[in-house]
Amino acid sequence: MDNVERDRLADDLGDFRRALIPGFILQLLRGFEGDEPSVIQIATLYVLDHSALPTLRELAERIDRSVSATSRLVDQLVRRGMVDRHEDPDDRRARRIALTESGTDFLRGFERARADAQLKVMAHLTAEEREIVTRAMSLLGEASRRRTHAHPAHPEIC
Repeated sequence: MDNVERDRLADDLGDFRRALIPGFILQLLRGFEGDEPSVIQIATLYVLDHSALPTLRELAERIDRSVSATSRLVDQLVRRGMVDRHEDPDDRRARRIALTESGTDFLRGFERARADAQLKVMAHLTAEEREIVTRAMSLLGEASRRRTHAHPAHPEIC
């Protein structure tokens, strides 16, 4: 992809995101009443959603934060009930971090809200255009699964 194509894609995606993001983010955050999750908290939940119970140090590496900053972040997510710390059965000194059911529910709700917002935008397409977009989204999902399979220990690698 050359620079002109990349810039056109960035412009098109920017228009799409400006139409999509405010609605679904505001809808999602209504339930938090002033105690909204931060972007890094949401990103961390997604990292944990595709990780095999990392240690604090492993999680810190994956989200590119210090161990102390990651520890504070995990503390916040524990207080929200979105993650838990579990003793590592092979090393009692190590603690593994896992999503709770509440954390998983939050992410699935986030994804449903995003899909609902996307469908509202797609309602302005013709049936043929919707079919093309649906196929393209399926292809992107498949490419994402391949990428995750290629980097199972670090699915966030692009």
